[in-house]
Amino acid sequence: MRYPDNTALMLMLSVVMLLSTTCIKAQNASDFSNFLRLEQANASKLIAAYTSPAIRGVSYGMTNGWYHTAKAHKSLGFDLGVTMSAVFIPTSENYFSPGDLQLANTTFTNVTHPGLGGPTIFGNKDVTNYTSTYTPTGLSAALGPQTVSFSGPEGLDLAGSIGFSAVPVPMIQLGIGIIKNTDLKIRLLPERTVGGNSPGSTPSKISMLGFGLLHDIKQYIPGIKLAPFDLSILVAYNSVAGETSLVSSGSTGQPQSSDGNVSYKLNSWIVQGVISKKFSVFTLYGGLGYGSVNTNVDVTGTFIIPAVPSSFSVKDPVAINFSNNGVKFNAGFRLKFGPVYLNTDYTIQKYNALTVGFGLSVR
Repeated sequence: MRYPDNTALMLMLSVVMLLSTTCIKAQNASDFSNFLRLEQANASKLIAAYTSPAIRGVSYGMTNGWYHTAKAHKSLGFDLGVTMSAVFIPTSENYFSPGDLQLANTTFTNVTHPGLGGPTIFGNKDVTNYTSTYTPTGLSAALGPQTVSFSGPEGLDLAGSIGFSAVPVPMIQLGIGIIKNTDLKIRLLPERTVGGNSPGSTPSKISMLGFGLLHDIKQYIPGIKLAPFDLSILVAYNSVAGETSLVSSGSTGQPQSSDGNVSYKLNSWIVQGVISKKFSVFTLYGGLGYGSVNTNVDVTGTFIIPAVPSSFSVKDPVAINFSNNGVKFNAGFRLKFGPVYLNTDYTIQKYNALTVGFGLSVR
């Protein structure tokens, strides 16, 4: 099975980056697609466990970067900026326990570190072996149970190579002042196709749509109406969707598909109170609120799985859903010289994040 090339990574505007990185770099010891050899329920559980830290990292990153001040623009004022969030992955997410997944008819061994579970995408470069014996759905009963054995994908071991594990999540955003001290925030990437232009690569489609409202609430509170700071509330929604072809004749011993496809969609909501104080070109800001993200990943199509004594096929083998939600707090500062600004902030949540940004802001 082949996966998208680095063109998708360069765009860095959606979860395509996540899945491309996962699938390309996780092939050091074996092909990520080997999980499809297992029963469909087991395959979904293992793929979810292996990719979960990266998908959750992207999810948490999507709720960042919405603001760099609590002060709304005047009508028709605007800002256009780019942010990059590094979402840090806790070391507790380096491994998962296959025993906790209740895998049917499947045994697991960590060859590199016996006694530990399987590495996630951010785990160590461990060699892990899986063996499963079962009768695939739709296979002739006369053929009996099939046995599949393979090595699971290694982790990237980013902590060992660069000192920490993090998921980069970039965003581009436009803010426009409308009425009553309110900013309309817009994140938009029309669907486009990337990759597929070099030998061995396959195309990916990505799109993004997000919008939010930042509204000054200090104007409604008589006791602080004239106080020398800004206070607003932010409500925002963001959706990233994409798909990648998994069509491939495959290499010897690898799953093959003539119509395979992976699609993914992340939907996020956030509600936050935002406060800021300006000192000449320097602005301090912070926010406290709640974020929620829902992620769906589906692998569809028919895949031919090599096995003993006979190969077999599986259809639509993977359907995964992730849900993240929780309180988040961030604090940071902005430097503004004329229309140009630079900002940075740190977010405390289940996966903490450092965000940096720059752009233009007028009025």
